[in-house]
Amino acid sequence: MTWYYVLNGQQAGPVDDSELQRLFADGTLNGEAPIWRAGMPQWAPLGSLFTLPPPPGYGQCLQCGNRFPPEQTIALAGGKVCAACKPVVVQRIREGDNRLKSNLRYAGFWIRFIARLIDSTITSIASYLFQIPMFIMIGLMGKNPKTEHMVWFGVATAFAIIMAIVAAGYYEAWFLVKKGATPGKLILGLQVVRARGGKISWGLGWGRYFAHMVSGITMYVGYMMAGWDDEKRALHDRICDTRVVFGG
Repeated sequence: MTWYYVLNGQQAGPVDDSELQRLFADGTLNGEAPIWRAGMPQWAPLGSLFTLPPPPGYGQCLQCGNRFPPEQTIALAGGKVCAACKPVVVQRIREGDNRLKSNLRYAGFWIRFIARLIDSTITSIASYLFQIPMFIMIGLMGKNPKTEHMVWFGVATAFAIIMAIVAAGYYEAWFLVKKGATPGKLILGLQVVRARGGKISWGLGWGRYFAHMVSGITMYVGYMMAGWDDEKRALHDRICDTRVVFGG
């Protein structure tokens, strides 16, 4: 079938069905683009005559079912929710709507353990860079270190510890804010989501990093809690009210 279309105020064509859909798929035309063929009384929107897939990146709202571009939706209840439907979905979560909970696939202990192992390996490699001044001081001290050498060794050690903590915290916070998960989780297809939806803030990203320390100082029982919790929450998830899910 032969079609004509309007692009930037200019009539173009003729094209067949497949070419028309390709122009939509690559973003040249949108669903409102006027199209016409012989026998039609007037021009009509492309979307009214063709069943079109959503443009790349568009997500379907869990509540209303409509599709929206990424900047108009938020991650909530394991899916996407538009701004207009967010209050309704948040209320459904508060009321314990099991239909929403069924959308979430919580990540269990072992896959989270592997993700944390990947992240720890990355941050450990980075932390060795901050230990270089400390190793230099060890080399200068020799067998009979002088007082000033001991002082500088203490300074270098403190520098290495502080910078390792800051770098690891920034690593955790940056990836949570920008990507929704750390590299270890992204590799395994996991996302960190807020229980009531919305993006993870810098404050929450840093807070979750320090909450990890709390999970660790409990002799790692805080981490193991993910193995028996009904929503696979570790202690730091409970503190920050986050969940780790498949696919985000």
